[in-house]
Amino acid sequence: MIDFDALDKSKTYLAVQYGEGLISKKIRKYSKQYAPNSKKIPTHVLALVFENGTWFIYESHARALKEFAIAAGVRRFPVDEWKIVEKDTQEQFVAYELEIDKEELKKHIGEPYSVGDIRSLFFAALFHNNGKQKDRNGLICSEYMALCYPKICEFYGLPAWCITPAHFQDYIENVLEAA
Repeated sequence: MIDFDALDKSKTYLAVQYGEGLISKKIRKYSKQYAPNSKKIPTHVLALVFENGTWFIYESHARALKEFAIAAGVRRFPVDEWKIVEKDTQEQFVAYELEIDKEELKKHIGEPYSVGDIRSLFFAALFHNNGKQKDRNGLICSEYMALCYPKICEFYGLPAWCITPAHFQDYIENVLEAA
């Protein structure tokens, strides 16, 4: 669970979610190979940025938040709304300090979610050929974060659309925590 009061307001954070639902279990099953030594595999990633006196969530998600008139795809919304939406799953999230490009985060707001990239990543995992698939329209959560933190693409030698939440877990454990 993320303690927003304990976060440094001058820094940006990557939050990973260790989801428990059916889709999360499938994501974990097919992306474990990208973080083979990790005990936990995240199923979603998002950015946390402190702006205008509050924390904001930047994410790409397939689900619209109708109660807040927030569309699916790449979006930005206040943490107070996020806490309502994630009231039953907040304990699944952990935050890590990461130098995320704020301008790049803002640049992509409004882009659609990419079901095509999800499908391509599934087949790439199944056939062990990640990095060979083409980019599809829209952005998935990990692709969005990889565009805003290109060091992860450099580290794995993969384009952003080939990065999964598992890559972020592996990077956190083997690069950030090792430093």
